[in-house]
Amino acid sequence: MIRRLVLAAEDREYVAKLAEYLREEEKDWEVTACTYDGALRRELRNGGKIDALIGERGLVGQALSEGGQPGKTIILTDGHEAAEEGWQNMDRYQPLPALLSGIRGALGLEAAKLKEGCRIWTVFSASGGAGKTTVALNLVRQAGERGQRVLYLNLEELNATSLLFGRGEPDGLSRLLYALQARPEQWGELSQQLCRHQSQLRADYIDAPEHPGERLALTPELTGALLDKLKSDGRYDAIVVDPDSGSGEWHCSLLEASDRVVWLILDDAYCLQKAEKLLQYWEPRLGKSAYKLILVLNKAVGGQPVNRCTLAGAGPELALPYIPQWKAVDQPGRWLSSPVFSGAVDRLLDKMEPRTGGSAKRGR
Repeated sequence: MIRRLVLAAEDREYVAKLAEYLREEEKDWEVTACTYDGALRRELRNGGKIDALIGERGLVGQALSEGGQPGKTIILTDGHEAAEEGWQNMDRYQPLPALLSGIRGALGLEAAKLKEGCRIWTVFSASGGAGKTTVALNLVRQAGERGQRVLYLNLEELNATSLLFGRGEPDGLSRLLYALQARPEQWGELSQQLCRHQSQLRADYIDAPEHPGERLALTPELTGALLDKLKSDGRYDAIVVDPDSGSGEWHCSLLEASDRVVWLILDDAYCLQKAEKLLQYWEPRLGKSAYKLILVLNKAVGGQPVNRCTLAGAGPELALPYIPQWKAVDQPGRWLSSPVFSGAVDRLLDKMEPRTGGSAKRGR
């Protein structure tokens, strides 16, 4: 089916690259690129149906004020901004496959595919201090670089990711859970509002609760319902869950519900002993799902590990390097800026997902 799209942005290189990619990927789309308001106004005045107008707020707003009514209006932003009524926002600096996926979603072409394909990836450790959050954030970032649409879901009792994301909506999780249970008709609007986009992470996230009570109140059943609802929204290819370490029913149920589990260990006898005991304890339930577990040695310093690891009948499948500079990091965003660590996480992702696509990002 022929779809007519109009792109409007002042950056000629950006709009040309995006237009070329859309034409290559969607052979039956007619894509017109405009880089100044006069060209955009003429395009709107020429008549004919426009399925989607995608562009910068200034250009689009001025042109639409003089007439024209596209099927969908998508505003390209540099990060999270409040969307105007009837318009949809989209981060402009995303990988090209992610931009295409978002446009397809706005046109109603993407939801069914993503509903079937959304996976749950959990980063877990039997003991604290293993670097779960750092690994989870880098996994999210690398998946975003490959064009995946990803949601980062931190379910730690004490969540400190506001250091990275800033103070947002501390009641976000509780509002979503309330809508899930008591006001399902409000879910769609709330999830769009509360699943915020973080451009550096190249993914969406939910703000950290102010108090641990929200996480402590989660039951296995409610957690499963939350994940199922987020999957069924059709907005994400993957949801990366970052729970606290623990051995409760809630943790085991989360691992059972996950498509893949990145289980982190350290070259530390105490950590290995805890992991061994927990795996043995959960074996009756996780035994049939052992293929989901990817055992990863984190904070590796090179050479052979000091402690022998035979968890799950084998050693770790991959090692992630120790980055000593992170001990003094005062800006958590720097956890995403190590090429060595990113490369190792990229190899981890190779075990989980094939590579796809390029990127519309340009240097800034």
